[in-house]
Amino acid sequence: MPETSVRNATRADFAPLSQSLARAFYTDPVFAYFLPDDSKRLKKLQTVMGILFKLGLPHRACFTTTHYESVTLWRPPNEWDVPFWAYIVNGPALLSTFGGSIGRVLGTLDMMEKAHPHTPHWYLQTIGTDPQFQGKGYGGVIMRHTLAMADAAHMPCYLESSKDTNIPIYQSFGFKVTGEMQVPGGPKIWPMWRDAR
Repeated sequence: MPETSVRNATRADFAPLSQSLARAFYTDPVFAYFLPDDSKRLKKLQTVMGILFKLGLPHRACFTTTHYESVTLWRPPNEWDVPFWAYIVNGPALLSTFGGSIGRVLGTLDMMEKAHPHTPHWYLQTIGTDPQFQGKGYGGVIMRHTLAMADAAHMPCYLESSKDTNIPIYQSFGFKVTGEMQVPGGPKIWPMWRDAR
């Protein structure tokens, strides 16, 4: 078990948190599909993760370990849906990031939203561990932090896995695969649900 603690992330954490998540998702199949240029992916991912973090901040459900080894962006019950205005406000940044892939990105987001359960739940939008700290237990520490909150409120949880190799890890925390989504012309995404406890 690593020597670390989990705390609410704040606006002051914007840069290091975005950088850590960008490194964590550099080899993610879905992002690699949308951002095929290896030389530009890290910088573009930092922009994407920064947007997700800014949108999540008002919900006070973004968490980090002590030195940004692992980061989670959760959405509390009934707050999972990203409002349309968020796409408008962040449209220029998203367009410059994804370029010609923006249509496929928005189509994939639409597919994910249509498959999203409407039962009140905690939604794990993003979890990432900086590659240099992977396999050392930081992801488990930060995952258990919010699962304990969900369990205390007897709330279920939901996530989408974009890597098949991560499915057994999520299963070890009580998540079960509920389906399969195919990114048009790209990789698969697996929705996973964890019953209330």
